[in-house]
Amino acid sequence: MSKPDLQLIMVKDGKGGHNLYGCRGEGKGCNRNKHRASKTQCPDCVLADPKETIGHFQKRMARGDA
Repeated sequence: MSKPDLQLIMVKDGKGGHNLYGCRGEGKGCNRNKHRASKTQCPDCVLADPKETIGHFQKRMARGDA
């Protein structure tokens, strides 16, 4: 069985900032962002903690802790 792809999605918030979301893709997340050029978060996407690095976030998502 292959590992699901982790997609990182940067989304503007209403205050002029940005939030980083992780989506695991097919089987683990949503199908919404699978074929879209303009990606956005979905109910299955996980918001990254602003205090953690991208590497730590990717490891947490890969472990399934998120």
